[in-house]
Parts: sequence; structure tokens; C-alpha cells
Amino acid sequence: MRFILLVIWFSVVLFAKNILILNSYSIQLAWTKGELEGVLHVLKDNKDLKKYIEFMDTKIFRPTPMRMYNYYYYLKNKYKNIDFDIIITTDDNALNFVRKYKDFPLFKKAKVFFCGVNNLSLVQKLDKKIYTGVFEKKEPMENLKFAKKIKKDLKYVYIVSDASTSGTLVVKQYLDAFKGIKNIKFIVLNKKDLNTVLDKLKDYKKNSVMMLLTPSSYYLNDKHVNYIVASQMISKIYNDPMIVHTDIFVNIPKTNIVGGKVTDALSQGEEVGQKVLEYIKGTPVEKIPYTFEKANKMYLNVKNLEKFGINAYELGYKNAIYVNKPTTFWELYKEWIVSFSAVVAVILVFLVVLAFKNRELRNYNQKIKELNQSLEDRVKKAVEEISKKDQLLAHQTRLAAMGEMIGAIAHQWRQPLNTLAINIQLLPEYVEEHGCDEETLEKFVEKNMDTIFFMSSTIDDFRNFFRDDNKKTLFSIKNALEDTLKLINEQLKSKNINVKIKGDDFEIYGSKTQFQQVLLNLISNSKDAIEENKIEEGEILIEIDSKNKKVSITDNGGGIDEKIIYKIFEPYFTTKDLKGSGIGLYMSKTIIEKYFNGKLEATNVKNGAKFTISFN
Repeated sequence: MRFILLVIWFSVVLFAKNILILNSYSIQLAWTKGELEGVLHVLKDNKDLKKYIEFMDTKIFRPTPMRMYNYYYYLKNKYKNIDFDIIITTDDNALNFVRKYKDFPLFKKAKVFFCGVNNLSLVQKLDKKIYTGVFEKKEPMENLKFAKKIKKDLKYVYIVSDASTSGTLVVKQYLDAFKGIKNIKFIVLNKKDLNTVLDKLKDYKKNSVMMLLTPSSYYLNDKHVNYIVASQMISKIYNDPMIVHTDIFVNIPKTNIVGGKVTDALSQGEEVGQKVLEYIKGTPVEKIPYTFEKANKMYLNVKNLEKFGINAYELGYKNAIYVNKPTTFWELYKEWIVSFSAVVAVILVFLVVLAFKNRELRNYNQKIKELNQSLEDRVKKAVEEISKKDQLLAHQTRLAAMGEMIGAIAHQWRQPLNTLAINIQLLPEYVEEHGCDEETLEKFVEKNMDTIFFMSSTIDDFRNFFRDDNKKTLFSIKNALEDTLKLINEQLKSKNINVKIKGDDFEIYGSKTQFQQVLLNLISNSKDAIEENKIEEGEILIEIDSKNKKVSITDNGGGIDEKIIYKIFEPYFTTKDLKGSGIGLYMSKTIIEKYFNGKLEATNVKNGAKFTISFN
């Protein structure tokens, strides 16, 4: 098997041919696109060809010697590891470029096939052992006959071009063909500047036609103008028939172009592609002749001819290609008619099937009705059970929070109670030693009343936290946080846990009590994690992100096991054994999602865990 694969690989390497398709212009130009499509269409089934495509874009970038020199070395560097067997060029500039650098390493071994070339003098100059292809030989006399058919009193013919390399060669072809004609005056406007051409045409002769040869390289105020705009601008000045010699110009809208015997880009490409296939099959290049008029076709622009009172179908051209034809009802609404017919056919089939299925459907409807009723009852019962469970969970959460708060009150009261006990114990000794005047008694009472007021304030905070009040208001995040921390501050201090608050405050709409319950759960979780992991210097960082409407609580309590982190928000899931109820995080997530339209997420960070509350 390996041997067979090796043989196949060597065969591909030995017999595969590298082809460079070098285009004079840009792929944006319809003419170049047509030529290239023709070449690729013919060669598409040949698997032994490796094709590389380049565009010189010389309509925009004139082929100056320095540009061509730089372009050669650009290609040489790009394809330094490739030996080209065949080069296909489209139009004159690409062929001229390859001829100039033919003896250079990149092109030296390649056979050259060309299409779209206007320079007919190359027929005598090219080495036929190396070059063959399709000349873009125009048919000026055919176009002159066409001009005489559509303009009976023809006296003048304007030959208009853009002074490009191709355009100048085509102008020469036309003038050479018209040399012996005496009764018609030929006026040449071969200019790069479109304004100059338009000025010359302002007072054009009325008994005339225009032969618009190459309008692709015009410049207007030093900016390139594409052939469509150029043709339309010329048509605004010149109101008589315009004949073209290239297929891409035949059907430009808003012009006076009536057609002509034209070179066809697709045919040019296909013709040169066939020559390449002949060579690959073993025919020497010198045995593959040049092609001239074979790729030319007669195009007639039906609507534009009608503007000048001419019926395109009565001109007597066989095998002409008619463009810009009046749209028939069928052509205009073809897609709609086909679509409508398809829809009608589908509807008819559907109705037939529906008639057969109607009887079964009635029986199914009755069964579905019964099932729906049963399902409604079951869903109602399930909803009631879920509601009861949610209420039970909420109650359990509240009881758990009360347990936390009782512990917090014990911590809060321990120090004040101790102070009161000491003061009362020392009172008799103080009175015995110093006596008891009114001022001393007042100070004693004031000092101990402050302690009692602090303890009373703690009870108020506890009562406010557990007030059954879910009234929605606009409240401050920082204020809710500070009120919550008041309740458990002493617990945190006793565990040597430092709490830091960062960020700018913002307000949200909802129940402050519910939000404080969430904060208490999260801070208590962080406290428990720090305590369980015996962190000597515990830290809880609370960050308020007013810009993104987020609150995050981060601790250094060792984090959450990655194997269970996805389960921590499930009801009754706990890692605290008998100490935990497993409902705190579940209810916290439920409150944030249900009552604040937000999200509660947990992630691990360095040395700990981070809980993030996001509000929409």
C-alpha cells in the first residue's frame, strides 16, 4: 500500500504542471473577469494543474518601466520555490511584461499562452515555439457596415478611445481598416482626459455614429473613472448611436450604445484554455495556431436601437446576441409565477392529505383534550407543591439566618455585659473609698446608659433585619452592606477577619431586607470558610462596581473544590456536615434571580472564592 501511495505521489510531482495566470487588469473589470472565468472553466477538470492567479491592475497603475521592474521582483520573491511550466496572460500589458522578462529565471522555462491581445504586429515577432494564443482582432469593417445600416446618411464616424496601450492599438487597427474609404470622414478622439473628449464632442456632427473602443482608462480631474460612468457621461453629450467592439460595453445602462461586432471575453478565455489543454496532451506549441476573429460575436442592444427607430430583429443578423430586450410578462413575473404554481401545488397536496387525516385528527383531538385536562391538574398540583417547598425553604433560610443573628448578638453583647458587670461590682468599693456625690453618680449612670443604649441598638438592628417587610424601594448598595455588617461585625473581629469595602456606590430597586439576607449568607459563608481552614489573618474584600452594576465578595478561605463548585447552589447541598442547612446559597441565588432579575455566580480565585452579584 505504501509503495502504491509513493508511486502516486511521485507521479503527481513529475507530471503536475504549475500555471501562472497573469491578468493585465483588475478582477473588478468585467472583461478580465470574463476572460479568467473562461480559462478556469476549461481547465477546471484537469487535476494535474496547479493554478496561481495574479492581477497587474494596469488600468489604475500604468505599466511604467520602474513599476514593471518592481513587479517582477515581487513575483520572483513570492514564487521563489515554484517553477512555472505555463504562463497564461490576458490582454496586452501582461504579455508585454512577460516578453520583457522572459529570459529571467521566473519565466525562462515556461510556454506562454495569451488572449485579449490587440497588437497584431506580434504575429510576426513572437517565437512560435514559445508563444501561442488568441488575438483580439477587431472587425472594423463589420462595425462600419452596421453603422451604415442604422445611419443611412452616414458622413462622419467618431473613433473614441482612452489612450491606453490597448486602446491605441485598437485605434490603429480601425484606421488601417478604413484607409481606402473616401465618402466618410473619421474623427479620432484618443485621449486620456475625459474632459477633453467631452469638450470635443459638444459640437459633434449630427449625421454621424461613434465607435467607442476602450473607455476603461479615462481620468477626470486626475482621478480614474470606470468605464460605466465614462460611457454614461459621453452619452449625455453624444445623442446618436454608439457602436462598441467589446462585449462588456454592450449593455451599459443610461447610454446610447446600440451594439456591434465585439470580442467576447468568456470566449477569449475558453479559446486560450483549449490551447493549453492541447499542449498538455502533447501537441507542441508551434503546432497550435493563433486564433483571430473566432471569438467575435454580434451583439444588438434592442431597446437602445428602438430609441433611434430601428428594429434590431429586422437588421438581418443571424446568430446575433440580443441584449436589453423588452421584458415579456413571463420574463417579468417568471419567478413569481413559478413560485405561485409551486405554492398552489403544495396546497393541493396538503388539502388531499388533510382530507385523509381529518378523521384521525378528530379522534386525536378528543384524546388530546382529555390528556390536557389531566396534565393541567397535575401541573397545578406540582406548582402548589413547589410553592409550598419554596415557602418552606424561605422559612428555613430565615430560621438559619436568625441562628446566625443570635450568635452575632451574643458576640455584640458579650463585651458590654462584661463592662456592666465590672462597673456594678466595683461600685461599692468606689463609694466606700471616695464617697458618692451627685456628680459621680451622674457620670456612673451616663457611662452605663451608653452601654445599655448600644445593646438596645443591637436589638433594633436585629428587629429591622427580620422585619417581614418585602416592600420594594430604591436603596443604596453601600447602605445595605453597612447595615448588614453592623450585625456581624463583632463575630468577624473575634475571628480576626478584616473586611474591606471598595468601589463607588449605586442604587437598585427591590427589597432591601431580601438583599441584606443575601449579603449575610455570602459574608457568613466566607467567615465559615476562613474559620474552617484556620486562616490566621482572614480577609473579606467587598467590591462595588457602579459602572457594571455588580457586587463581589472575595475571601481568602481556601476556595471551593472544583469537583463540587457547580453544585453549591442546589438546595440542601452543604459541605459543613451537621452545621449547615444547605439552603443559604440556594435561597440567595433564588432571591437575586427572582426578585432582582440578576445573577449570582461563584468562582475560585487565588487563595479563596469569589461570589459575584450582577444586576441587569
